Amino acid sequence: MRLVDNIRTAFFFLWLLLASGSATGLAADVLTMENGDRLTGQVNKVTGHRVFLKTAYAGTIQIDWLKLEGFSSDRRFEVEVERGRKYRGKLVLAEGKLTVATAKETVSVEKDRVVGLAPKAEKEGGNLWREVEGTLDLGYNLTRGHSRLHQSSLLARAEYDQGHYKISGDLSSILSRHEDTDPTSRQTARIRLDRFISPHLFYFSLGNFERNDRQRLNYRTLLGSGLGWTLIKNKKAEFSLMGGLTFTGERFRMDEGAAAPPNIRSGEGLAGVEWKVDLFDWIEFTSKLTTHPNLRDAEDYRLEYDGTMRMPLSKNLSWSLSFYDRYAHRPPVRVQRNDFGLVSAFGIRF
Repeated sequence: MRLVDNIRTAFFFLWLLLASGSATGLAADVLTMENGDRLTGQVNKVTGHRVFLKTAYAGTIQIDWLKLEGFSSDRRFEVEVERGRKYRGKLVLAEGKLTVATAKETVSVEKDRVVGLAPKAEKEGGNLWREVEGTLDLGYNLTRGHSRLHQSSLLARAEYDQGHYKISGDLSSILSRHEDTDPTSRQTARIRLDRFISPHLFYFSLGNFERNDRQRLNYRTLLGSGLGWTLIKNKKAEFSLMGGLTFTGERFRMDEGAAAPPNIRSGEGLAGVEWKVDLFDWIEFTSKLTTHPNLRDAEDYRLEYDGTMRMPLSKNLSWSLSFYDRYAHRPPVRVQRNDFGLVSAFGIRF
């Protein structure tokens, strides 16, 4: 019996050790409320002025961020404030200000200016791909009736945000085929670098490529740069203005028997708006509209619009509905001025 009692005692102390160890590992963050209450656990994220705190005694609870008096942690966090600035480092909340100790500087911001907050300690290790966020969407549409239409689509978007600068890119490929007709396709690829001069002012450089069978466009390449201004940046919406100059090269296909058109090279202006809205805290709507007036001929201009509505289905799975429109006021070949389409797809977030 003594042996059995010793075994039970050993298991009891082992259980206490494991329980205390897990509790200690979970209680990495300390939150102090305005009334003096102290809560311990792990902060998973802060969004919409709500703190999601994982505790060992009550699971995940939500706390009002604006009612916090203090917050301290040994972990590193990424903090996003209004107008798009992001900072990474260890942080302390006291006297209504959040202080972030980054690798280069110590920054203090007002508590109510914080848009989002998430732990980033698990991404340490110098792996660039761990810092990239984006989506990959695949879609297939099939119609039957007087005509048969097959359409497949691939849409991808990625972003690498380091606070003071951001690299973003996207590509799309759409293949359509009607019964007894040749297939048509449309491909686009874009990359952009934003470098923030101040919390609301940034300059950008971009490169675009486009090919479109319906517009008889063999290719259109575009290189440009300019300045952007972030007017709104909060937990619900983001709105930016952009302006700059671009250099564009184009090549179109002519009708059979017609002389091949020369390569078209021209300078264009760029004026655009970008906005992003979160509806009901779970539907994301992004949109971008740009105009490209020809610098040599004021009556010649192009318009480009891209918009996407994304609805989450699970943690990493979503459904998206995208609309695009390309308008050329004076196309160099005999095609319709407008080329637009609607694409639905299922995607994953990484």
